[in-house]
Amino acid sequence: MKAGSGDQGSPPCFLRFPRPVRVVSGGEAELQCVVLGEPPPIVVWEKGGQPLAASERLSFPVDGAEHGLLLSGALPTDAGVYVCRARNSAGEAYAAAAVTVLEPPAPEPEPQAAERPLPQPGAGEGAPVFLTGPGSQWVLRGAEVVLTCQVGGLPEPTLYWEKDGMALDEVWDSSHFALVPGRAEGGRGVSLALRILAARLPDSGVYVCHARNPHGHAQAGALLQVHQPPESPPADPDEAPPPVVEPLKCAPKTFWVNEGKHAKFRCYVMGKPEPEIEWHWEGRPLLPDRRRLMYRDRDGGFVLKVLYCQAKDRGLYVCAARNSAGQTLSAVRLHVKEPRLRFTRPLQDVEGREHGIVVLECKVPNSRIPTAWFREDQRLLPCRKYEQIEEGTVRRLIIHRLKADDDGVYLCEMRGRVRSVANVTVKGPILKRLPRKLDVLEGENAVLLVETREAGSEGHWSRDGEDLPATCQSSSGHMHALVLPGVTREDAGEVTFNVGNSRTTTLLRVKCVKHSPPGPPVLAEMFKGHKNTVLLTWKPPEPAPETPFIYRLERQEVGSEDWVQCFSVEKAGAVEVPGDCVPVEGDYRFRVCTVSEHGRSSHVVFQGSAHLVPTARLVAGLEDVQVYDGEDAVFSLDLSTIIQGTWFLNGQELKSDEPEGQVEPGALRYCVEQKGLQHRLILQSVKHQDSGALVGFSCPGVQDSAALTIQESPVHILSPQDRVSLTFTTSERVVLTCELSRLDFPASWYKDGQEVMESESLVVKVDGRKHRLILPAAEVRDSGEFECRTEGVSAFFSVTVQDPPVHILDPQEHVFVHAITSECVMLTCEVDREDAEVHWYKDGQEVEEGDFLVLENEGPHHRLVLPAAQPPDGGEFQCVAGEERAYFTVTITDVSSWIVYPSGKVYVAAVRLERVVLTCELCRPWAEVRWTKDGEEVVESPALLLQKEDTVRRLVLPAVQLEDSGEYLCEIDDESASFTVTVTESYQSQDSSNNNPDLCVLLKKPKTRRLWSRFPPWRRTAGAE
Repeated sequence: MKAGSGDQGSPPCFLRFPRPVRVVSGGEAELQCVVLGEPPPIVVWEKGGQPLAASERLSFPVDGAEHGLLLSGALPTDAGVYVCRARNSAGEAYAAAAVTVLEPPAPEPEPQAAERPLPQPGAGEGAPVFLTGPGSQWVLRGAEVVLTCQVGGLPEPTLYWEKDGMALDEVWDSSHFALVPGRAEGGRGVSLALRILAARLPDSGVYVCHARNPHGHAQAGALLQVHQPPESPPADPDEAPPPVVEPLKCAPKTFWVNEGKHAKFRCYVMGKPEPEIEWHWEGRPLLPDRRRLMYRDRDGGFVLKVLYCQAKDRGLYVCAARNSAGQTLSAVRLHVKEPRLRFTRPLQDVEGREHGIVVLECKVPNSRIPTAWFREDQRLLPCRKYEQIEEGTVRRLIIHRLKADDDGVYLCEMRGRVRSVANVTVKGPILKRLPRKLDVLEGENAVLLVETREAGSEGHWSRDGEDLPATCQSSSGHMHALVLPGVTREDAGEVTFNVGNSRTTTLLRVKCVKHSPPGPPVLAEMFKGHKNTVLLTWKPPEPAPETPFIYRLERQEVGSEDWVQCFSVEKAGAVEVPGDCVPVEGDYRFRVCTVSEHGRSSHVVFQGSAHLVPTARLVAGLEDVQVYDGEDAVFSLDLSTIIQGTWFLNGQELKSDEPEGQVEPGALRYCVEQKGLQHRLILQSVKHQDSGALVGFSCPGVQDSAALTIQESPVHILSPQDRVSLTFTTSERVVLTCELSRLDFPASWYKDGQEVMESESLVVKVDGRKHRLILPAAEVRDSGEFECRTEGVSAFFSVTVQDPPVHILDPQEHVFVHAITSECVMLTCEVDREDAEVHWYKDGQEVEEGDFLVLENEGPHHRLVLPAAQPPDGGEFQCVAGEERAYFTVTITDVSSWIVYPSGKVYVAAVRLERVVLTCELCRPWAEVRWTKDGEEVVESPALLLQKEDTVRRLVLPAVQLEDSGEYLCEIDDESASFTVTVTESYQSQDSSNNNPDLCVLLKKPKTRRLWSRFPPWRRTAGAE
């Protein structure tokens, strides 16, 4: 489908830019970006300003909106900047990324230990270097842990340990820590071991070994995780196990959260020894998973975060803290508020194997409700990987080519952030993937963990394609850790863990630490020395800032509230401020502050004030003015400072204390203006006799003058003589005519001060003395002020173009709509113009779109839809188009009973092989029922037929058998109609005293009048379609 001429589409827009790539010579480099646009843009890759073509080493994979560049066997000549250029009919956009090709390191022979002695003192000194770093460990509570590091360097470095950024002596409970110094293997350096006796759960954290000497600093870190040992059975089989959590002594707090939102619980606990924390839900211990995160924040609080809360998450959450001195509890009861509009069938958790596919499926209440798919907080766009299908009320997401990073929480969202949530589990070599992103403050420790299916798997860590040092990597069994102590901005990037053909990636972001601003200057003093100057002195701040800084000096006129910057200086001392630095004469105060890259200090105000007078200079002087008879003559000049001045005309002083003045009664009128540094004199409607007048300006230090010359206009306007105001309707032909006194004399047309350009929608014609501007089909945007301008004269036209009035074609009369709860109600209004603006009102208030009210436009048809109407949705509705209105009265009735007939229990007696029909009539034709026999749902077969006709539902037994006897129910919601069927071999005698007169064979019920058979079976409508 091609867009019409009126549809401009949307220009290309990059949702994800390509990232710089570093690759070793001979390796593979890949650039990827995501770009959208309408129509879909054409993407071309360039290098050095030249488009690239596919070859054996270069390809351009495309996956929906994702475009890539794949370079195999990289050569040094391939290095450079690559540009992705996207173009469509609506515009163009581009993004660039650099590819760096590194030479592979030359292999060096490994010298023997005897050949690698440390240099002698005083020779070959250098910064510390870690020979071996500490390794991450995963242990059970009570185990002994030893973390060891060996460091070389001359002079010998000093070693010390930190835990989670704190020195060991600052840790709340470190009595079971022991430091064991020693020598490195072979005597080539120093070592320091940290021994933790009987490790506890609070000992978990990041341990960093620091090494310092006069030449520098080095550090290496390791992760220690202490786990609770599995519960062992009691020694006495008859002894009951102790309770996990003591009963609460007081009522828990209550916390409400909307379905689909996050709930965050924080527990702050102190004690010595440091308490061990455990979270419980409904009396059962909680373990972290995709939607339950457990961590400790920067303030030391223990946090449980439940993501995308569902109804099943409601319940009692308990934070249990215990140590050898006792136990304490804190509890909160979580309530999940369910939305009014819900998914008919929610998403279900699914599993899939790596490189395979998974399918997520849900149902919405109405096929017209739009939905969007998300992976956590990332919106998923349709492409080959994420195939999105809508079939009626079914919404389906198919994820192709599964990767480890596809494991996570997925959401289908309706309008109003109504969500259905499901977990997608990807089975492969990686059991626990990396987070999507990790934000770390500069200077903090960054820890990344991956769990693999196979124990002892060899993993590989890299950042932006470059291998990470082995000293920050460690593995134990299924766990693999990357510890980056004291991160800097250089550590930020895309971190990847590879094992076999599987990999997981995270974006490591390092946020800058906020630094304190510098201190203020001290000992600020003011000295009034020479005339029209002031001397300011001050001393540097104490202590002096660590980063470069300057001093900023500001002034304030006494009586004003504004401070204005004078200038900046780099060194403290004495600064002389002359009168030329101020704009106007007055008394001034001064202040100074210190400014660095971390901010500015508070201001220090100099005591007292100084009177300063500016010295004016002429920046732009007066120039002679030449105008036509009847025009305004404008004289202007610019000074170097704001100062008062005096204007003269032919030697006579002009008064400037009034906005407008007159030289003498009946003579030339003038206007004096001053805006900042500019002074202007406007002589209004000058005449031929004013030609040759001399204009002068005078102020202290400045005097200037210029002459006025009046030109005779070579042409006059015959018509129109006055301004013309015209009003037109859109699509009308507009003709503006200006007649001059001379044939074929040139003239120009202007609109709102800008010269017009001829086009198909604006034509300029000259016919002798007449100049015409023609708008063949006027539009609203053509409204404005038009001017026909020639030598010294102009004709003015004020043109207004309006849309024609809008008329409502249908409905012409008041419409009344009756519906029941949960029905879809549609109000339709048809106007005579597709571009007409239409507004909907309910009970006098303009309506807004939401989950329960949808506004639709389709050409001249405008609709208001209530997808699932409720009694409060009823009222008086109006469709307003221009000056006309259409009225609708909507009444929503709450249904008390679905079943119209039968109202009581029905008894049916039949003879074997007779035809028996059980009939149930409903109040609405689209309602669905369920037939049961003796409590079990019936199954349709040749011997049992289920029929549906308008509001009537039938169960037919074509040839009833003895075993068909029983109780039949026609059920809908909480209602049911009951039929008791008794089948015999033959009828009993009519004279039998046991004959029950209530038994009958119900073959057919008389017809009932239908009031809504003309409506569609799923919604009520009003107005024309």
